[in-house]
Amino acid sequence: MKLGRFNNVKESISKFFTVNNSIYIAAIFIVIIPLISFFYLQQETENSIRNSIFEQQKQVQIDSSRAIAHHLQSDIELILSRLQGLAMSGNIQEGDFTSNLTKMLLTDYYDKISSTTPVDRVFLQDKNGIAVIDMAPDGNLSYAGKDFSFRSWVNQTKNTMSPVISDMFVGVDGKNRIAMTYPITTTNSSGSYYNGLVGVVIPTNEFFNYYGNIYDIKSQYLSVLDNRDTLLVHPLPAIVGKPFFGNFTQNITGHNDKLNNLIKTVMSGTPSSEVYKFLNNERLTSGYPVFVEGSPKYSVFVISPTSFIYSKINEIIDKERLQMLTLIIAIIAVVLLLILFLSKVNSTLDKSVKKRTKELEDTNRKLEIANRNVQIHDDMQKEFINIAAHELRNPVQSLLGFSDILMKLIGNVELYKHPMEAINRNAKRLKRLVDIVFEISQLDNDLSLLSKGPIDLKELMTDIMTSYQDRKKGDRKYNIVLEESYAPNDSQILNADESRLTQVIMNLIDNAVEFTKDEDEIKIDMKKINNGKEIEVTISDPGQGIHPDDLPLLFTRFVKKSRRGTGLGLYVSKKIIEAHGGKIWAKNIQDGKGVTFGFSLPVQDQLSNPDNFDDR
Repeated sequence: MKLGRFNNVKESISKFFTVNNSIYIAAIFIVIIPLISFFYLQQETENSIRNSIFEQQKQVQIDSSRAIAHHLQSDIELILSRLQGLAMSGNIQEGDFTSNLTKMLLTDYYDKISSTTPVDRVFLQDKNGIAVIDMAPDGNLSYAGKDFSFRSWVNQTKNTMSPVISDMFVGVDGKNRIAMTYPITTTNSSGSYYNGLVGVVIPTNEFFNYYGNIYDIKSQYLSVLDNRDTLLVHPLPAIVGKPFFGNFTQNITGHNDKLNNLIKTVMSGTPSSEVYKFLNNERLTSGYPVFVEGSPKYSVFVISPTSFIYSKINEIIDKERLQMLTLIIAIIAVVLLLILFLSKVNSTLDKSVKKRTKELEDTNRKLEIANRNVQIHDDMQKEFINIAAHELRNPVQSLLGFSDILMKLIGNVELYKHPMEAINRNAKRLKRLVDIVFEISQLDNDLSLLSKGPIDLKELMTDIMTSYQDRKKGDRKYNIVLEESYAPNDSQILNADESRLTQVIMNLIDNAVEFTKDEDEIKIDMKKINNGKEIEVTISDPGQGIHPDDLPLLFTRFVKKSRRGTGLGLYVSKKIIEAHGGKIWAKNIQDGKGVTFGFSLPVQDQLSNPDNFDDR
């Protein structure tokens, strides 16, 4: 009897381990097979995704080179139109080259041109090539009275009596420059006579650096050639000023046939792009011609190491891989639990697995549709920005240039003065809007690089406060108070782009001013946070506050708090702060009415970390 019971127990134990061994073996297959399939299929999918994203990045770069070329072309046309307006002004046409009125006229044109373009000087020469008036920044050497008839572009202007954009030349200080001139002509019954010229001198590095990176060869950068294949800017200083098809440059490029054909195609006036080997690396280059008076004057090239593009692609793929792997692991865990449950309720588990599988398929389809819709929406926004930047710029520049000419021509005639001032004012306003849209395009395409350097935040804020004390908006006075919630001897040094950081601070102050009255007090505070590793700047105003539903949308494109403005300022500010590694936010003041805007940036100890500054 006892032996029978023992055999029954032994048989039960044997069945138990047999069943469980089967479950364990099935579980092992459930884990291993999907993982093997995942890695195999993932590799195939990633290659397809990588090629697709690379083509997208290639198209983005082609669009960027086109946008830069159109921007450069419109800026050159604006300078020439302003020089034309100066040459056609009444005083200069009457031969008045020396009076204070003429000097004031040149000063006014210098201010207008330098406000949008980095220029060294604006000058007026007589018919013998002698500089009669020479306007340059304070502290720079004046060339008034100097003879420039030896310059080829002076003689070319005189002989052709047409506008001239010179070849690149080296100034007395060793800097590369180009000159743009417009002839002063007088017409009478006997014909047209050359009386001199007006012109500007532009430093090439500062001029082209405005449109993109020209210094860092390890990331996406800009290179420009003139119509004689001379390299005007390039991160390699040794080839700047040399012909691209000369022996020196060709030895550096390795006589690359693909690159040479690309350069020739773009110089002939046809946009093109190419992927080619350069030394031990691979490059993607897209080129676009810049037309002046109907013929290609410059060729703009945007160059990216493909490793730079693939690093971004790999980041995207790594995130997707991690998400998919996490999802698979989660699914495997669920399946294992279901297998254990299957040992008791096999039929129920089968139905549950089918149901879950269908749900996952439906979820994946919905996610795929949602992702496509998001991508379409993003592409439409980028297309709109590109169209706005490309199509609006040329008519706005023409309107602004001719309005300047008409204002000079009509003088103080009351019948036309106020309408023309309104046209000029609104044209400038529209140009600012187009410039903002172009800046958005640059930021979204990572072409707008930061020029970082050591900045004392306290000094910067003091300068900004001084500028607001000097500004007036009608009879408006600004009641702005600067507070400092940290010790005076604390480090306040940031490694940042000063002009970009100033743009953010003034944008936030302008927002506060717009929603306050004269007697209201706007408070600006700076303090250390995160154990002194960051500086936080806050700007608070006692205005009407922001609706809670609008707060999460403030820093997105085309969202604004008032009927004025473009709704892009806060979006640009957010992109700039995030490019510095910081954060920006907005919140309503809890104890009363008003809003606080703020941002935080990492502190840079200039003395202990002198090598951390980015000299770009």
